[in-house]
Amino acid sequence: MHSKRIIGVIFSLLVLSTFSLKNTYSQEEIFSLGFQLGNGARALAMGGAYSSIGGDYSASLWNPAALANIKRTEVFGSLSHHMRQNTTSFGALNVENDASFTKLNDFGMAYSVPTVQGSLVFSFGFNRVKTYDSNFAFEWFNDTQDDQVNQAWREFERGGLNQWTLAGAVDVSPNTSLGLALNFWSGGTDFESTTRVVDINNVYDSANPYVYRDPNDPQFEFVVSDFQSQTVENNLNTEVTGFNLKGGALFKIGPMLHLGATISTPIKYRVEENFFTDTLLVYDDEFEESFPDEGVFEYRIRSPWTFTGGASVHLLNFIFSGDVEYNDWAQIRYTTPTPFGSENEANRLIRERYRPTARLRLGGEFNLPLTGISFRAGYFRDPSILQNRPSEEDKQFFSGGIGFLVDKQVKLDVTYVHGFWKTFNTNLEVPGRDTDITQYVEDIKVNKVFVTVAFRL
Repeated sequence: MHSKRIIGVIFSLLVLSTFSLKNTYSQEEIFSLGFQLGNGARALAMGGAYSSIGGDYSASLWNPAALANIKRTEVFGSLSHHMRQNTTSFGALNVENDASFTKLNDFGMAYSVPTVQGSLVFSFGFNRVKTYDSNFAFEWFNDTQDDQVNQAWREFERGGLNQWTLAGAVDVSPNTSLGLALNFWSGGTDFESTTRVVDINNVYDSANPYVYRDPNDPQFEFVVSDFQSQTVENNLNTEVTGFNLKGGALFKIGPMLHLGATISTPIKYRVEENFFTDTLLVYDDEFEESFPDEGVFEYRIRSPWTFTGGASVHLLNFIFSGDVEYNDWAQIRYTTPTPFGSENEANRLIRERYRPTARLRLGGEFNLPLTGISFRAGYFRDPSILQNRPSEEDKQFFSGGIGFLVDKQVKLDVTYVHGFWKTFNTNLEVPGRDTDITQYVEDIKVNKVFVTVAFRL
C-alpha cells in the first residue's frame, strides 16, 4: 500500500510538471489561439474588407469613422453558429473529431444625431471579436515493446475575446469623417483535457510490470506492478480584461473611391488563470489513488499597435473592397513577472518566436436593382504569427452572403464562412510514458453561419 502511494505521488508530480509546460505554452500563445473574424454579417460576407464602407453599427469595430455613413438610428444584433472539424493524423492513422457552438455575436445601437449639415453618430454595444472554441481527439494502441497500452487524448475549449465599445464619428468636411472608439475587452477560455492510458490486454502485472521513466532524467525509472489505467484531467479557466483606443478616418475621393484607415493602441490585458489537475491511478485489484492540485496565476501583457488601411470602389450597383491590417507581434510585452519566470526572459522568447504579419481581406457586393437584395463574397487570409512556420498554418477563409430589406425599417443579412488550416505538432505526450508519436498534424476546417438583424428607426 505504501509503495503504491509513493508511486502515485511521483506520477502526480510528473503530471503537474507536464501541465505546467502546457500552461506556459498557453500563456505565450494567447495571441495565436483561436481565430479572429470580426462582426456583422454584411462585413464578414465581404471578407471583413469594411474599413472604407461602414453604414451600419458594425463600423464601430472595423472603422469608427465609417459610422458617419449611418443616416438613421439603428438597433443591431447578430447570432453565430460555429461548426469545427479537427482531423488528427499520425502516419496513416486519422482520427476525426467534431464540435459545434452557438453564440450571440454582437449587439448594439448607433444613434444618428440630427444635424444641419454633415453627420454626427454615436454607438455603444457588445462585439464577440475572437473565438477560442476548439476541439481535439486522438487515440491509438501503442504496440511498441516498451508500452503495449491504449493511449487516448481529448481536449475541448470554449471561450472568446469580446469588447464593449463606445464610439463616435463626425464629418469634418464634406468628404472626410473622423471617428474614435473606446474599447473595454473581456472574455477568456474554459479549457479541459483528458489523457488516459489503459492496459486493455492486461499486459502489465507483477510478472510484467509497467515501467515509469522520467523524460527529464533518462537514468531514473521505477516499476509499477498490477497497473490497469492512468487518467490525467486538466482544467484551465482564463479570464481576460483590458482596454484600448481605436481611431479612424474615412476619405471619399469622389463618388467612386473611398479610403479608410485606422490606428489601434496596444491592448493592455490583465490575465488571471485558475488551474486544476487530477491524476487517477487504478490497479488490477481495483485500488484507486487520486492526486488533485490547483492554483491561480495572474499577469499582465500588452498587444502591439495595429494599423489598417483599406479602399473600396463603388461602380453603379457594385462595390469592390480590400483591407490590409499590420501587426508586429514581436512587440508583444509582458509587463509583470510571469508564472514561468521573469518578464525579461519571456519577452526575449517572444522576440525570438514571433514575427510581423499583414492580414489580407478582399470583398465585393452586388445590389440587385429594385429588389432590396444584395449578394456578397469575400476572402480573408490570417498568417501565422510564429516565425518559420509552413504556409499551411496560415488561416484562410472564404465567405458569401445575402442581404434583404424586409421593409423600410428591418434589414436581414445572412453569411456563411468556410475556413481551413493545418497545425504541425511534435511530441504528443503521456505523463510518465513515451508515446512514439514524434510528429502529428491537425487538419482543421471550420464552417460558421452569421445572421444579423438591424432595426432602423
